[in-house]
Amino acid sequence: MHIATCQFPRVWVSSTLPSNWESELEALLCQGERFVLLTRDMPDKKRDANEVDKKQFALWLKRNRERLAQVCAGSIVVVQSQVIALSLSAVVGPLGKAFGFPIRVVSEEQIDAAVNKLFTQV
Repeated sequence: MHIATCQFPRVWVSSTLPSNWESELEALLCQGERFVLLTRDMPDKKRDANEVDKKQFALWLKRNRERLAQVCAGSIVVVQSQVIALSLSAVVGPLGKAFGFPIRVVSEEQIDAAVNKLFTQV
């Protein structure tokens, strides 16, 4: 998993290499400023073959869930259309409880509004 912070406070997550998620997430936690995680990647068994990385992330999340929830305003999964967004929202939404912050699914056109809404929610 690769984290790109060049558009902070929009932090993009992708399945591209190199994998830098742990150091980047640690840096974001230490920075202490609110941000939103965004991705265009949907879970895919072919791409998500790195079980070790998934296990490490799950353990990291368990240890850092509260700290992450303090600075992460939420996560947004960007999909191709509003129809796909609506159908995935019911599945992805409940994951927010596990992560400690809201997770939304939106179409490309809705990114700005979704980011703004997450930052205004307390």
